[in-house]
Amino acid sequence: MTSDDANAVFEAVRRRVLSREYLDSMLGLPGMDTAGGGAFQMTGDGRLQRIYWRGSPEYRAARASGGIQLLPPLAPASAEVLARCEELIGHALPPLLRRCYLELGDGGFGPGYGLLAAADPDAPQRTLGTEFASQERWPEPWRPMARRLVPLCTWGCGIESFVDCADPDARMWALDPNPAPAEDFAASLFPQEFGLTEWLRRWTEGRLHQPWLMRDAATGRWRGAADADYEPMETPATHARAWQTPLSVDVPGEGGCLDDPPF
Repeated sequence: MTSDDANAVFEAVRRRVLSREYLDSMLGLPGMDTAGGGAFQMTGDGRLQRIYWRGSPEYRAARASGGIQLLPPLAPASAEVLARCEELIGHALPPLLRRCYLELGDGGFGPGYGLLAAADPDAPQRTLGTEFASQERWPEPWRPMARRLVPLCTWGCGIESFVDCADPDARMWALDPNPAPAEDFAASLFPQEFGLTEWLRRWTEGRLHQPWLMRDAATGRWRGAADADYEPMETPATHARAWQTPLSVDVPGEGGCLDDPPF
C-alpha cells in the first residue's frame, strides 16, 4: 500500500467518524420500529431501541426516515498518551493507525466494537495497553507473536483482531477461539490475507468480515477464512457474527461461544 492509499483510507475513516455513524451497529430512536423480531437494547426508561447493522436495507430505510440515533462526537488521543502506549507495547503504531488516534478519536470507532482506546495502562476499561499486557499469559505456541501483535478490537465471543507492529506491511491477525478442538487450539490465532490499510478500507466500504476460524474441507486443517469462503453466505449479517450485545434477541444464532479464550 502506498502513502496515497493510506491517505485515501484515512479520509474515508474520517468521513465516517464525522458522520457520527462510526460503529458497525447503530441504534434506532427509542420506541421506533419495534414491531417484529430483531435485536434490541432497552433504555433506562424501559423503551426498546432496535439495533441495526450499518449498511443493511433496514438501516438505510431507518436512516432515510431520520430514525437512527447518531453516536457522540469523539475526542482524539493526546500525543503523550499515545507515546506512553507505544512505550508499553515496545513498537510504534503503524502511521495510519497512529494518525487515526491522534486526529480522529482515542478508539471507540471502527470494526467490531470499535478500536480499543490508547488510554493509560491502569485505566479501568480495556485498552491497547491492558490487552497487550494480558498476552503475557498466552499459551506457548503463540508466545513468538505475543510481543508483535497489538490488539485493535473485539468482536464478541472472544474474537479479536490484531495488527503486527513488527511487520512493515502491518499485517492483520485474528483470534477466533470458538470452533477449534482442544488438541489443535493453537490454530485459533491466525494471519489474515491483508494489512491494516486494507482492513480499514474494507470497513469503510462495508466489505470487512468478522474473523472466522474454519476447517478446510479439502485438507481437514483449521485455518482462517479467506474471502472466497464468505462468498456462499454473503449477506450483511455475515460481516459480523456478533453485534453490540442486545438485551433481547429474536434472530437465528450460532449457539454458544466463548467470552474469553480458555487460558
